[in-house]
Amino acid sequence: MAVIATIAGSPVKAPPALPGGDFAWERFDNEVENTRERWRFLSEPQAQRLVGAYGSRLAAMLGEARSRADLGPAFGPELTAAEVRYLMAHEWARFPDDVLWRRSKLGLTMPPEAREALAAFMAVPP
Repeated sequence: MAVIATIAGSPVKAPPALPGGDFAWERFDNEVENTRERWRFLSEPQAQRLVGAYGSRLAAMLGEARSRADLGPAFGPELTAAEVRYLMAHEWARFPDDVLWRRSKLGLTMPPEAREALAAFMAVPP
């Protein structure tokens, strides 16, 4: 950890980066640009949301996808099966509320029928 200050002669170290947050905040726009170059089917807002949520772990979720269809079914305008599978495998999401409220706030805009489809998807083991 890097020393960020000294208090009463003792070094104060920066906390470790959160998972996926292993790049400087000033590089966020570069990360979004790199994401859009690799996964050209993502819009600017989609890339911003995904980089903001997953950072350098985004490749583990999107893999070699070449189109939005490669990410599986969509649940509303933003959430895809690939993201849900990643959350279930790596972030202990077990129920739709884990995805829609704990790990994101996509529940604010997701229509009820998309929530139902998400629940049905998550109920089937991968």
